[in-house]
Amino acid sequence: MPLTRQRRQLLVTGAFLLLAILGGAGASSAGILDQNLQASVYDFLLQNAGDAPRSQVTIVAIDDSTISRYGRWPLPKAAYADVVKALAVYHPTVIAFDIGFYDQSGPQEDAALAAAMREAGNVVLAMQGSGEGNAVDGALQFQTIEVPNSTLRAAAAGLGDVNIVPEIDHVVRRANLAITNGTDRYLSLPFIAAARQLRADANQVHFTGDSYILPTKGFGDRVIPADIAGGLRVYFVAKPATSLIDQKLHDQYPCKIPDEFCVVSLSDVADGRIAADTLRPLVENRIVLVGVHSASALPDDYPVPNSENFKMWGVELWANVAQTILTGRFPLLREDTVPTVAWMALITLVGVVLILRWRVLGFIYALAMLLLYAAVAEQAFVIQLQERTLGPRIVPAPSIAYVVAMAPFWWVLVIGYLQLEEQAAVGRTQRAFGLAVTPEVAKHILEMQDTGQLTLGGQIREATVLFGDIRGFTTMSEGMGPSELMATLNRYFDGMVRIVQRWGGTVNKYNGDNIMVIWGAPIPVADHSKRAVQCALELQQFIVSERGKGGPDVAFGFGINTGELVAGFLGAQGRFEYTVIGDTVNVASRLTSGDIAKRDNVAVSERTLRALFPDVEYVDLGAVQVKGRAEPVHCYQVNRSGDYRTPNPAAQPIRVTEEAAPSGSVAQRPILRQAQRRRGRTPEGEP
Repeated sequence: MPLTRQRRQLLVTGAFLLLAILGGAGASSAGILDQNLQASVYDFLLQNAGDAPRSQVTIVAIDDSTISRYGRWPLPKAAYADVVKALAVYHPTVIAFDIGFYDQSGPQEDAALAAAMREAGNVVLAMQGSGEGNAVDGALQFQTIEVPNSTLRAAAAGLGDVNIVPEIDHVVRRANLAITNGTDRYLSLPFIAAARQLRADANQVHFTGDSYILPTKGFGDRVIPADIAGGLRVYFVAKPATSLIDQKLHDQYPCKIPDEFCVVSLSDVADGRIAADTLRPLVENRIVLVGVHSASALPDDYPVPNSENFKMWGVELWANVAQTILTGRFPLLREDTVPTVAWMALITLVGVVLILRWRVLGFIYALAMLLLYAAVAEQAFVIQLQERTLGPRIVPAPSIAYVVAMAPFWWVLVIGYLQLEEQAAVGRTQRAFGLAVTPEVAKHILEMQDTGQLTLGGQIREATVLFGDIRGFTTMSEGMGPSELMATLNRYFDGMVRIVQRWGGTVNKYNGDNIMVIWGAPIPVADHSKRAVQCALELQQFIVSERGKGGPDVAFGFGINTGELVAGFLGAQGRFEYTVIGDTVNVASRLTSGDIAKRDNVAVSERTLRALFPDVEYVDLGAVQVKGRAEPVHCYQVNRSGDYRTPNPAAQPIRVTEEAAPSGSVAQRPILRQAQRRRGRTPEGEP
């Protein structure tokens, strides 16, 4: 199959767009997609995800009232011991401290807290890696890890990591599920809390390369998607408490607000100021997190994706992580490449076809499809946030966002290529046609070639041919030097070609002192006869005008004929030209004879005359025997109405009136016959 210009455009355009699609899908899959773009999509979808189920987490807050109650920070260990004792009465699943007990305090205080922890049997303490962590096999690896003092560590039911790693824009969207020192792996604080709530053994957790597997009792294996650093993208089920406080939406125990965790003050719990019937449902069989919350003097808060104006306390962040694991609503960290490429390849194919057909409108259509797809992706993503989303994503919103954002760039690139390719093709076509066709004609020729309408072997066409021949060229040549002669010819031909192009003609060739022009080939034109005559009349005026400027005495005779001819490429392989041949061409050439087309006049055949419009005057020159043709040719001399100068004073111009019927119609023939009978002649073929 030959590689035509259109096929080449299709292939290259498709390659450009497919590279864009694969770049978006691959970058997203590899994790190198523009983080700000991906994060913006994720944040927007989270902010519009709707309500979530009631949480299973209660927060015991170290707030301003607690700091005021104890008058110091850090709080005394006795306060924490009182809290553990008060909570243990109501049998929480786990009590997890987001507090670093890294320093050894008074032995008695540590011993009292350790005793309360051993009595409760379900207290998990915080640990933390120091410095920069490196992603290794589902965890962040630190050279140094801070742990609680030995007294408390021995009494704890477990240790959980509390490292928080914001993204490049300082927003926290992911929580690392584990850290390691190169030898041992430690799960995060909320991961351990969620595991205990699911009645799972945290020691049996293992990483598979793209997820953590948590075996549970009665709930099956919980598959938790995570990246190479153990990062879990969090589904934030609750707004930051600060936003609710500022909006005055909470009361003393704001657990009744659907999108907020239950929060109680540590001092109220430790001092027993909360009634048992109020505290029991907030603690029994629930995760209890103890940490800094709503304490203006303790800046432990972070920007989060589901709130643009308010920050979230660290303990709230851990509550969201635990709730994400408990509900199994995991927004996936990366796209599934296969459906991404499949969907985008389909849109690419349609987009290529549209852009090739319509440059600007096609781009608008293609971009509209991308936006529609993005809308579907958003809705599907929201549904996935509201349901368990462990399977491959059908509509990857971040990749779509990449393509939508990059669409103008790729469009400019593709259109730029198409424009350059078309300009090159037009240039090649103009060179093939002697640089004498307009870009519009060249484009049309290219379209004809792409659709198979222009064949190398030639086509039979109905067309009109004009020849222009310089009168007295030999004499003029004798009186000029070669350079002056060339300059004179170029001067006239340059002006004549511009006129020809205005009338849609194709300059086929120059042959010394004459010019050959075609209408109706290679581009079909319905009114080719009229265009040719109008062009010839304007050429008359141009030549007379140029002579009036004091230039050489150059005069042309024009011959025009209409009829069937063969149009196509003539020559040998690698050396050919577009031309027309046939009797129609020969007759047009012979009509330029000095005996027929006088100085600056236009001679036309009867076939051409029949197609002329009103307001054209002509003189019947009679049947003329032309060289190389057995049958005589009936020819006429035409000129624009009002400008006619007859070379024969005895001949009277005849005007084709406005009452004349359409060109060449039967109704027009009586007028022509009447005009000719005044001279005793009848047009050829008429009775």
